[in-house]
Amino acid sequence: MAVYKFKIVVEDNEDIYREIEILSGQTFEDFHTCIQEAFAFDSKHAAAFFVSDDYWRKDQEITLRKEDIELDADEIKLGVSPKKLMSATKIAKYIDSPRQRFVYVFDPAVKWTFCIELMKILPDNPKGKYPSCVRSIGKSPRQYKQTIMAEGEMSPDLAMATMLNDPELDESEIYQAIKNDTNGIDEGDLNHLEGEEGEDTGEEAEAELGEEDEMEEEEGDYGMEQSDED
Repeated sequence: MAVYKFKIVVEDNEDIYREIEILSGQTFEDFHTCIQEAFAFDSKHAAAFFVSDDYWRKDQEITLRKEDIELDADEIKLGVSPKKLMSATKIAKYIDSPRQRFVYVFDPAVKWTFCIELMKILPDNPKGKYPSCVRSIGKSPRQYKQTIMAEGEMSPDLAMATMLNDPELDESEIYQAIKNDTNGIDEGDLNHLEGEEGEDTGEEAEAELGEEDEMEEEEGDYGMEQSDED
């Protein structure tokens, strides 16, 4: 049985990639599981492979979950081919070129996207373990950082608290997030703050003026008393 060696690249960062070897008779679900492990993702979301041409245009979809098999009205109208299920589809079925390409999309909410290209076809090693990640370049992107910032699933305060409690996030990233999330202070808020800091207006101001008048009167009476004694 042949062994396919694929290069899996993070779509927006070609410096982060993995190389995976997998048997031609193994399924796309086996491939999916290996990719998840190679990039330290949690495999808790929907995923799909798309057979691709040389320009990374998506064609046949091979989906992870049975509930995603049925086409919706828009897909039927566009003439989309019936979807295949990963667990029931062997990789060899869609290898039509020595440089065959696939697009792998994970988690519809965020759409993590990976570009996959066949690098080599190797003979099977009886002692080999497949599928297997044989090369790992670059630090895996953090799966949920993009979800918080892109989807707004958390309130700003909760998102910031999460970032502050994240030991892997450096101070510059937190500062940038604070800077980008600052909307300024409304004039009404500013007036409110000024009032809180020193509200010596109205009744308090009148009270202070009254105290000053009393002190002046007392000083005047004291001066008159001294004149009478003289």
